[in-house]
Amino acid sequence: MSKKLTGTDARRRSPARRTALPSLKKTHQGSQAPSHSQSRRSASHSSTALQSMPSAANIAQVELDNGIHVYAFENFASPAVVVSGYLVAGARDETPAKAGLAAFTSDCLMRGAGHNTYEQIFEQTESIGATLSVSSGMYSTSFYSKSLAEDMPFMLDLLSDVIRRPTFPEAEVEKERSEWLADLEESANSTRAMAGLNFSELCYPDTHPYHYSTDGYIETAKAITLDEVRNFHQVYFTPQGMVVIVVGAVKAAEVVERVRAAFGDWQAERPARPELPPVPPVSGQLRRHVPMPGKSQTTLMWGFPGPSRYAPDWMSCSLMNSILGQFGMYGRLGESVRKEEGLVYYIGSRFDGGPGPGPWYISAGTNPNSVEQVMDISLAEVRRIRERRVKRTELEDNQSYFVGLMPLQMETNEGIAGAIANMVRYDLGLDYLLHYPDLVRSVTLDDIRASAQRWLDPDNFVLVTAGT
Repeated sequence: MSKKLTGTDARRRSPARRTALPSLKKTHQGSQAPSHSQSRRSASHSSTALQSMPSAANIAQVELDNGIHVYAFENFASPAVVVSGYLVAGARDETPAKAGLAAFTSDCLMRGAGHNTYEQIFEQTESIGATLSVSSGMYSTSFYSKSLAEDMPFMLDLLSDVIRRPTFPEAEVEKERSEWLADLEESANSTRAMAGLNFSELCYPDTHPYHYSTDGYIETAKAITLDEVRNFHQVYFTPQGMVVIVVGAVKAAEVVERVRAAFGDWQAERPARPELPPVPPVSGQLRRHVPMPGKSQTTLMWGFPGPSRYAPDWMSCSLMNSILGQFGMYGRLGESVRKEEGLVYYIGSRFDGGPGPGPWYISAGTNPNSVEQVMDISLAEVRRIRERRVKRTELEDNQSYFVGLMPLQMETNEGIAGAIANMVRYDLGLDYLLHYPDLVRSVTLDDIRASAQRWLDPDNFVLVTAGT
């Protein structure tokens, strides 16, 4: 879920953000991968861009007395400033009976905050052409703001009100609940959303938080009370573990003082989280069909729990997955299932590793009569990447793409802020981007096969189909 205010009132959430698993993207980073020659050119370009990469040498970092970590990167190439970051409050802090509480709470934050109503927050943000959004996931609640540098102090104060002092007016909360229910009902009519929800339920036991949708369910959306929203905010929204990242046309010293002025007097601690329960490996082939009469397309999703972001072979997993189902037009899967056989509208592979063992899965949209044939071919491709080395040119093309894409992502304040957040969240070190090209190129053909053998199992998996 997310709540975003811009010059146009983007209050409605997209149903795609309501699914248990995100929709597949065309490549590792969500855009169509370049050709062999394009990959080579982007890789050569990246070598000259490394010197300007965010690193420990140019990222200012300060810990405030209340535990908030502040990171600032000066970029005067444009007059804008991005403020982003996260708090340690998310779906991991709710019970199954209250699924969606964290996301609902974050969506209600801007329905009124401090001395401002929702309309006043919107008008003030719109009048300066700024953007403000808050969203919640499994582990954290994230925030994002973009404005001109001169408006950064105002946006930080407004963000402080939204995060620390929401008023949760009953009438506005009920409006938000109506939107939540409408989105859930729309998702219930989506084969992708239903496949994702049921995949999570089969892939993870009911004792694990990944079993449940972070967006909740119609019954929980109706049952969660206003007092529970207020209590969740009071208990779990604290400065403990909070990260604030500011990138743009402002001096780092000013950033630190402005963040201290907005958040430095906040004093609160949240309860400790229990450890994630273990996830047993899938045994056998667990299959479920979700009947959705009248649908001309069936969504199939099959896979198993995958690696967390902390896995030592994360980079080889990323490259292996790109070769299998993302690079170019969906990698090997796109070549065999889509291009050669013409069996699917789309197909791809993805793994959603974060702090915990997120799912690895293949997803496809196909004619209901082609499901078994699509499964047979995709299983054969998984066996092939497990049993035989990929071609050296395949690995080198994907490595060139990964290395070449990274500096392109650093061309915006949003990209830089996202990279800093990633380095901080996963303890990668602030010099991670400097080492990134070497990390990518250090992956060998044997590493690719070893990661496939470790994480992909064509004999033990979860398969969900949704449609007619």
